[in-house]
Amino acid sequence: MSGAPTMKRSWRMAMRCGAGVLVLITAAASTACTPDWATSNETPYILEIARITGANGDPFLSDVSFPILNDEAEVTVNLFRKNNNPSMSVSAVEHVYLTRYEVRYFRTDGRDAEGVDVPFRVTGPLGNVRFHTVSPGGEVEQTVNITLVRHQAKLEPPLANLRGGNATEMPSLPNGAVLTMIAEVTIYGETVQGKALKATGNVQVTFADFPDQ
Repeated sequence: MSGAPTMKRSWRMAMRCGAGVLVLITAAASTACTPDWATSNETPYILEIARITGANGDPFLSDVSFPILNDEAEVTVNLFRKNNNPSMSVSAVEHVYLTRYEVRYFRTDGRDAEGVDVPFRVTGPLGNVRFHTVSPGGEVEQTVNITLVRHQAKLEPPLANLRGGNATEMPSLPNGAVLTMIAEVTIYGETVQGKALKATGNVQVTFADFPDQ
């Protein structure tokens, strides 16, 4: 009889440990099944870049010849809810503001040194463009204007080296006439409560000293 209490205590401990393991397994499985978009930020929303177009609807052919000009772009951004429960209420305190943008350049050949292989990245403000609170199951859209390529970049390597087809300072470009790269555009925003969210999209840009038309 003296062993009965010990056996009961051991059984209870085993049950408690088993329950703890079950909780951990359930939590791990729940986390593993959660899609990335649901945990990408701490807000109730998902921000996405729907499209990036030239300011005049033109393809991104960036002329490095004089006169030196900025290359502008229009970025269309969508906002929608992670939880589309139609019974959810909306409030003005859930407004989202677009605050700033960044453009980073990279090349598919792996050369990505800023100021040598690609231009320096571009950052700029968006003036707190506001999204009104989106209803469950719906989405709202805003188009913002950004500078995709600043004129300063065309006065510095590697873009300045393209002018006149000069390849002497760009051994990685045998013809020295054309340079194609990807511009990675990131739009940053935050809720009224100050929680951050962002969206990223890519667009191809071709740089050259294009002949005058």
